[in-house]
Amino acid sequence: MTRLYFVRHADAYDENGIQLDDYSLNNLGKLQALQLAKRLKNNKFQAMYCSKVKRAIETCEIVNELHKMEVIHTSALNEVGSDLWPQPGVQVKPQGIDNFNEVVKTINEAYRKLVKRHRGQEVIIFTHGNWIRVLLSRILNPQNPEKTFSHFLIHNSSLTIVDVNDDDYEYIISVSDTAHTHLYESHI
Repeated sequence: MTRLYFVRHADAYDENGIQLDDYSLNNLGKLQALQLAKRLKNNKFQAMYCSKVKRAIETCEIVNELHKMEVIHTSALNEVGSDLWPQPGVQVKPQGIDNFNEVVKTINEAYRKLVKRHRGQEVIIFTHGNWIRVLLSRILNPQNPEKTFSHFLIHNSSLTIVDVNDDDYEYIISVSDTAHTHLYESHI
C-alpha cells in the first residue's frame, strides 16, 4: 500500500486576508507548522516533496527539521486556480475556471507519477488548498470533478491522506485533518 500525506501549507495570510506567493508564514502559520512537525515526528517517510511557493517551502522546512530529509521541490505542486475559482459551498461556475479540466489533468499526472515512483512507500507532499481540492474531486468524481470541487474546505497546515493499493484503487483516509493544532502527540 502506498500512503501519500498531502499537507496544505500553514497560514501565510496578512492582516488584510491576502496571501501572495512571496508571503512568508505569519506567526500563527509558524505555530501551525511546529504543531504539525510534532505530530509527524515519528513518521518514517521515504520521500518528501514540496511546492516551489514560499509558504509551502517554509512549512516543509519546519516539519523537516525533525526528519532531515532531502526535499524534492517541484512547480507541479504549486497553487492552481485563482480567487475566481469557487470557494467551498459556492455552486456557481465563475469566470476563470475555464481551464479546470486542464488543471485536473496536470494534477492527476503529477499525482500518478508520485504513486508510480513511490509504490509501497509513505510520502509527504507540501502543497496548496486548491491543488488538494482538485485531486480529491478527481478521485471522487473522475467523470465530472468540477461538480465536486466546491464541497471541500482544506485548512491551513492540514493533512489529507490517500492510500493507493497495488491495483491503483484509492482510499481517502482523511481530509483536512488539523488535530495537531490541539497540541497533543500523535502518530498516524
